Amino acid sequence: MRTILTFFMGRLIFMRLLVVLLFTLISAGCALRPEPAPLLVMPEKPLLQSQRYQIKYETDHAAPKVKSVQLPAHTVSKNQTVTIVADKTSVTDTLYSQISESLVAKQLKVVDEGQADYTLSIHQLDLELVADTEYTLVKPQKPFPLFDDIAVQFPTKQCATMLGQVSMRLTHKKTGDVVWFAKSSIDSASFHREPLIYSFEQQQMIKNELEVASFIHEQNTEQARLERINKNIEIPAYQTISRMTALTKEQGPCNRTEISALTPMMQYYLTSILIDKIKVQ
Repeated sequence: MRTILTFFMGRLIFMRLLVVLLFTLISAGCALRPEPAPLLVMPEKPLLQSQRYQIKYETDHAAPKVKSVQLPAHTVSKNQTVTIVADKTSVTDTLYSQISESLVAKQLKVVDEGQADYTLSIHQLDLELVADTEYTLVKPQKPFPLFDDIAVQFPTKQCATMLGQVSMRLTHKKTGDVVWFAKSSIDSASFHREPLIYSFEQQQMIKNELEVASFIHEQNTEQARLERINKNIEIPAYQTISRMTALTKEQGPCNRTEISALTPMMQYYLTSILIDKIKVQ
């Protein structure tokens, strides 16, 4: 019995010694393992610059075409009455009022149908889309660095164009004699006369940000950190490029919707310049 107890006690002591030995060996191994290189961090990004530019496009303008003929059969005098007849055209209430105001400015009185000295008939009030107008890029006095590139890529702009035409006739009501007739026309580009103004930005961008991030990630793995112990690792520098944004129009009607919005003003302009041609004594 004593022999068996002695045997187990010896085994127990042996196992304890073995555990202590293993712990000592592991601790020594850990102590001998080198400390990996520190983690790399993403470098600070450079300050990116942005510059805004404007460019201008212009086209040739024409004066309105006006033909006005007044016949001497009857003298149009101040304070005589005029009735406006526009059943052949689509005259809006606003335009009717504007025509009336133009006649009053000539010192004529506008009355409803009935007893009137003259009838002003509006025979034509047309607006139709015609061939586009070409606008050409204008070179500034001090061209900016990208101007030559712009001139190559966008030398011209094409804009929708309307032709407006108005014709009128003034008739002596009692005799039916035509006293005056006139016609005017103008295209929308010559009417509004605005240049087209566009803007864009030249922006700096980092072109290799993904490559730098991938390099940092690869160098921060456990294996890579051990391999670069006592080594100087150079993180790739950020590389920047310049990018031009799309052109944005800031001024000037160009598309069909913008040109169509000029309709009321063009009609008023054409009718007013004609009425101004009536000679009133």
